[in-house]
Amino acid sequence: MMKRLLLLIVVVIGLFACTNGSRIIPRLEREPKLIYPVEAIEKQIEGNVELLLLVNCEGNVKDVRIKNSSGYRSLDEAALKYGRRLKYFPITEITTGGEVWIDTKVIFVLNRNEKVEPSYVGKVWESEKETWTDPEFGHEITKWTSEEFESWHLYFNVESFIDENNLIIYSTRAGGINLFRLNLLDGTIKQFTYHKGRVGSVWHIPELKKVWYEIENSIRELNYETMEDKLVFSDDKVDIRAFTVTCDSKYLINSINKNPGWSKDNSTGPYAIMRYDFEKKEVKQISPDYGFTINHLQASPTDPNLVIYAWQHQYREDGAGIVGNTPIRIWWLNVNGNDGGPVIPQEFGLHRTHEFWLYDGSRIGYSARYMFGPNQGKQFLGSCKYDGSDNFMFDAPVGPAHSQIYKDNKHWVADQNDGMILTLWTFERDKVLKEEKLFRHNSSWDGQPGHPHPHFSPDGKYIVFGTDMSGSPQVYTVKINLDKK
Repeated sequence: MMKRLLLLIVVVIGLFACTNGSRIIPRLEREPKLIYPVEAIEKQIEGNVELLLLVNCEGNVKDVRIKNSSGYRSLDEAALKYGRRLKYFPITEITTGGEVWIDTKVIFVLNRNEKVEPSYVGKVWESEKETWTDPEFGHEITKWTSEEFESWHLYFNVESFIDENNLIIYSTRAGGINLFRLNLLDGTIKQFTYHKGRVGSVWHIPELKKVWYEIENSIRELNYETMEDKLVFSDDKVDIRAFTVTCDSKYLINSINKNPGWSKDNSTGPYAIMRYDFEKKEVKQISPDYGFTINHLQASPTDPNLVIYAWQHQYREDGAGIVGNTPIRIWWLNVNGNDGGPVIPQEFGLHRTHEFWLYDGSRIGYSARYMFGPNQGKQFLGSCKYDGSDNFMFDAPVGPAHSQIYKDNKHWVADQNDGMILTLWTFERDKVLKEEKLFRHNSSWDGQPGHPHPHFSPDGKYIVFGTDMSGSPQVYTVKINLDKK
């Protein structure tokens, strides 16, 4: 591995002249991280880039131009990206609606006396895909990632796909656990984040080209079109359990444990749901204090006022929380904190789990099974409106499967069907019109990276899923071509 070089990036914010001849130094309100290009570090390239920034009276950068080039395209492009994301405090010296050009110099210097990691954001890995026809069920299967690293896509109730040809995955290929874009046309894998730690939960709104992700108990926002990555929420006093972002991107909704300490002599909780206003930077509690873990927060994809969440049971004894299944798992909440309740009462002995929003936000889907009583052993896939009305279920031996409904509301995929078999159902409410087994994935079901978490591609061409059947979690697709059926 090459020697890492400490990069010293000096940004000199220039002056601009007022009509009265005075010189004003504008003050920065927000300064984004400036990335020293990896290829420039590797080739030990240094240089200066002089920029001209067109800034309005509100301090927003409206245009960026190169006044004097560094002579290196990579440095020039890095400086331009940096300049576009600068934000100044309002400039009172210019009139409302006015604009002013500001000179800014960006200096790229390498200190060869230190060794540090460069950023690998934007690095592209060549295709690792392998494709074959499954001998058991006859479908085309593609494995997109290699066993050299662990890789998996997003949780089943968070949209993985950016568009019909690209999706977001996790991988260990750059150290730590980071986010990447997998291209299904050429198989290339592009790095989105660079952290030495573990990127945790993610929320994705493809229409906004943004993902929010948790790292070290803070939330960051990544615009994967501009590659702007910024800290949007951090509070050392709370323990973030789960989070989501409303579809209008106005609020961060997160659950916290107000008393995370746990021992045989000390209880834990209460738990509560909080709302953070990104613009006003205000926090408000929007649920009562609860004595159970709150997880699986999911904002409606179409209604910015609605969130569903799970009264989560504890999987392991001697851990913080309640061991055993909860009486009612799925709940809803208005983000104003003035209404909410159970999505649907659970019949005696029934456990509904792994809930998710349908694409159009009209309904919620779930898997269900009777775990006690005269119906013990019966299993279903089901759907209802967010308030529990208009509920239906159909028989399917899926256990606690993760599942998803395609945007036509006629096709349902689940990652279990009387065993570890990825299966597609064509349905009409509680009637199954067709059952099609796709692939025996044989996941160990040991930890989230190894769970299949099936997702439909937006065009219905693929179902992406994961499995650790090869010994480590990897990303796969099965070709289904729904729109051609």
